[in-house]
Amino acid sequence: MTTNFIWDFDGTLVDSYEAIMEAMAVLYDHYQLPFEAESIRQTILTTSTGHLFDQLVADYGLDGQDLREFFTREQEKRDDRIVLLPHVREALQFTKDKGIRNFIYTHKGKTTQQVLDNLGIASDFVEVVTAANGFERKPHPAAINYLLDKYGLDKASTYYIGDRLIDVQVAKQAGIRSINLNLPTDDVNQKIESLADLANLFQNS
Repeated sequence: MTTNFIWDFDGTLVDSYEAIMEAMAVLYDHYQLPFEAESIRQTILTTSTGHLFDQLVADYGLDGQDLREFFTREQEKRDDRIVLLPHVREALQFTKDKGIRNFIYTHKGKTTQQVLDNLGIASDFVEVVTAANGFERKPHPAAINYLLDKYGLDKASTYYIGDRLIDVQVAKQAGIRSINLNLPTDDVNQKIESLADLANLFQNS
């Protein structure tokens, strides 16, 4: 039975937090909001940018769609700052050697494909699902269900690889297993220290 990996993007395959924080600084300045960098960083790392925007909407009465569109434009201006995280190339080579199929589901927008091209890993993924596809955001499982249905992926051999709680939650909602760089191992999730650990987990798959 073929193993399938559905990957998160930011914080899992790539380091884009510098670009994200720079875009946030511009956004906060534009909307004349108090910019507390460490608090914002922790919110993004532990939840998501979407959760942060929901807070801003609730606290300041701003338009959520305007916030997201402004942020997306500013982030995309900084796509050249995005770099691969350690062991990504080795992990993708391992999946190729083992016949594991790779997909991406990310909240990042339509420039994701161009970033993958620039980093030289676009060909490693069967399909890349982004915010531009219009699915409800994580932890809603719609995007993962789309991939499961379209490619006939077996839930028992499909894993969502991420770095935040929301990534474990979306895997659980979709009825698949999770592999996570930060969250502890439990009945749904397997914690790994780095992507180099994938080879040990699936050596016999």
